Amino acid sequence: MKSVNDDMPNADSQELTELAWRQGLTPDEQARLFRHFAAHPQARSDWECEAALTRALDRLPPAPVSSNFTALVLQAVRHAPARPAQPAGRRQFDIASWLPSGWRPRVALGLTMVCLSFLTVRECQAFQRQRMARDLASVGSLASLQPVDCLQNFQTIANLSRVQVAPDDALLEALR
Repeated sequence: MKSVNDDMPNADSQELTELAWRQGLTPDEQARLFRHFAAHPQARSDWECEAALTRALDRLPPAPVSSNFTALVLQAVRHAPARPAQPAGRRQFDIASWLPSGWRPRVALGLTMVCLSFLTVRECQAFQRQRMARDLASVGSLASLQPVDCLQNFQTIANLSRVQVAPDDALLEALR
């Protein structure tokens, strides 16, 4: 069966239908409904059918509740697993909540992470090689600038830092 909501092009149709289910329509709402029926005569029969169903449901007696309803609810609450209370505004990170269920998606996620790790290591190695090549190129250009003669006295210059110089007391007395 086609609903009145299929014929009403606006959101008012849903609102009017829900209002009719819960309570009676006001005269203003009924006037809107009749204007709609004037534009869409085929919707009137569907509306009348739904209204009859709503009236029939209103005449039904309330469903009986078993005498031990409260005891059954309390028993279900006692057997339910207890969850620790979380402070308002702060949620604990639970990795299982965003992981897909089943083994196939988890294996696919794991393989994706391994592949991304492998590619990251390869990129880092390539970057280090490029940096090393640039450094070697700059060292090569520096070596061509300096003549070899400057390295002739390298051993003597390197040993100057090891020489122990004692203070000259006569010179210090003369300066005072």
